[in-house]
Parts: sequence; C-alpha cells; structure tokens
Amino acid sequence: MGVAAERAMERARGGAPHGELLSHRDGGELEIACVLRPQVGMGSLSGVPYVAALGACEGLEQLGVAGVGVGWPADVVCEDGRGLVARVRTSAGYAGGMFVVCSLALDVAGGAHAGALPADERVADAVCGAILARVGAWAAVVGEDGAMAGPLAPALSDYFDRVTLMGKPVELVYPNGRVAMRGTLAGVDVWGRATVRNEFGGEVEVSPEQASIRAAP
Repeated sequence: MGVAAERAMERARGGAPHGELLSHRDGGELEIACVLRPQVGMGSLSGVPYVAALGACEGLEQLGVAGVGVGWPADVVCEDGRGLVARVRTSAGYAGGMFVVCSLALDVAGGAHAGALPADERVADAVCGAILARVGAWAAVVGEDGAMAGPLAPALSDYFDRVTLMGKPVELVYPNGRVAMRGTLAGVDVWGRATVRNEFGGEVEVSPEQASIRAAP
C-alpha cells in the first residue's frame, strides 16, 4: 500500500466522507487515493475494483489520454493489453459504516501517456471524479440489499467492452509464475471471474486469487 492509500485508510477510519481525495508524488510517480462509501451490502463490495477501473479509464480519457482499457481484473492498460498504465487497488474497512479506499499510481514522468497528462491536481481530480461517478452509478443500481445476479452485473456490459484482451490469445498464469494454459479470453461473469477457452473448446473459469491473465507471446 502506498503513502496516499495509507493516509486515506487512516482518514477513512477517522470518519472521512465519501469522495475524500489524497495524492502523493514520489519522483515520476503520482499516487492517487480516494475514500468510497458506496451504500451497498458487504457481499457486493467485491465489484468495486472492477467498476473503479472503468472510472479510471474514463478519467484519463477526459484528460486527453487515448488508447486505454481494462486488464482483468482491475488494471488500466494500453489498448494492446501489453502495457500497464496503472493498477487499481482497493482496501475495505469499517468506521461509521463500510468504506473502501481505492488507489492507483500513474507514471507521470516517463510513461507512455506522461506527455498527455496535465498538473498533478487535475489528474487526481479527473481520475478520482470519474471513479466516484462510476461507483456511485453502480451502487445506486446494486443497492444495500444487493438483490441481483452478482455484484458486477450493472456494469458488466461496459466492463466487457473495455477489457482489451477479450477474444484474444492469452496465458493463464498461476501465482507462482507457472503458465497453467494458453487459450482465448472468452468472458467475465457477474462475479468478476474470467473464462479462458483452449483450442479444443474446453473452458477454465478463474478468480483473481487463483490466477492472472496476460497476452500470449
């Protein structure tokens, strides 16, 4: 957890309101963190990082950054799926109700999109503003009872369209670095699990805790 995320956690535990924003610049890296208090049931909070990644893409596009999408589960990546722009991270807690701290770090010095980015404050405001808008719209549909197919259901269509490797050759990689299989990224379900289909038509469904997915060489 970075400096801004740690500070945001402290602030959230102290009762910081929904939407409070913190940022920290370390050399060429700008870390952004915001406090989210979506009014959803605890079982639906697993959908937040996916939705936040959508918002981060939209915020960067508002700043003039083109060619970004989502890398499963919640990375912001280049359109070809091979370049990482930012990794969205979330940490939940309870203080005055459930909260989630959402953070991401951007290379604002030497990254592929660095030249397109304005001052740090504008980047933080735009990206977190877009995340707040996305999470707010999602939470309004999910509601506190979470009575729907799964936490990602309201945003699944948009998420599916944003995943850069959808329908493309990928490798399924275990946490130890071993390649489990090669195939095609075939889908993501309402719980955020990804499905990879091999050349014989067999399918493997995985959660982010079980494996990662990367573009096949």
